Amino acid sequence: MSTPAFTARATEQESLFRDRPLIRVVNYHNTPRIRAEQMERELQQYSQAFTSVNEAELRSYIQTGQWKKSKPGMIPVLYEGYRNGYDVIAPLLEKYGFVGWFFIITEFIKGPVPDQVTYAKGHHIGMQTREYPEGRYALTWQEIRELSKKHVIASHARNHAELSAMSEEARRAEIFGSQEDFRKNLGRPVLAFSSLRGPAQNEHPEVDTAKLVQQAGYEFVFSNYRIQRVGNGVASAS
Repeated sequence: MSTPAFTARATEQESLFRDRPLIRVVNYHNTPRIRAEQMERELQQYSQAFTSVNEAELRSYIQTGQWKKSKPGMIPVLYEGYRNGYDVIAPLLEKYGFVGWFFIITEFIKGPVPDQVTYAKGHHIGMQTREYPEGRYALTWQEIRELSKKHVIASHARNHAELSAMSEEARRAEIFGSQEDFRKNLGRPVLAFSSLRGPAQNEHPEVDTAKLVQQAGYEFVFSNYRIQRVGNGVASAS
C-alpha cells in the first residue's frame, strides 16, 4: 500500500511529466573499467533520445519552464568522487556529448591514499573494485580541475553524512566546509549540492538545512525526487 508521501510525490511527478519536458537524471557511483562496455552502450542509447545539460541551461529551465534544445535534457550524476569517474566514464560522456555532474565528497579526496579504503568503509562509500593496484581510488584535485573544464563539479558534502541526524554546528561544517574545500582547491565555489540519502530541500522541516545551503552559496539541490533551485549562487556574509 502506498504511503501518503509517496502518493503525493507520484502525483506531482505525473503532473510535471504532463505539463513540461522534464530533465532526466541518471545516477552513477563507482564506474569501474570492467563495466566500461556496458556504460558505453547505455550512453550511446541515451544519446539518441537526450542531450546534455549544463548549469546555465538548468537555471534557465527551472526559471522559465522552457527547454530550447530539440531533445530533452539528461544529467549523468557521478557521486562520491571515484578515480574511475575521470579514467573511465568521463571520456565516454564526452564521446556521446554529455556533461557529467560530479558530486564530490571532499574529505574522501583530501585523505591520504593509504587511508582511502578505510575512510570509504566508514562513510557509506561502496568500494566495488580493486582496479588500482597502488591503492588510490579517489580523484585528485588536479583531476577535478581537469574535469571542470568540460563537466560540472558539485558538492556531496564534506564527509558523506546524513545531515538530519546532526547538530546545527555539524551540519554547518559539512555544508560550508565542503564549499571552502572547493574554493581552496578548485579556485571557485560550486553551485550544486546533494547530501547522503538525497533529501529534498525542506523535506525535513525540523532540520534547517535550507538556510545553511543558501548561505554557503549553493544554487541547486539535487535530491531523490527533484532538482530545486534554492538560491542565486552567492554566499551570504552571515
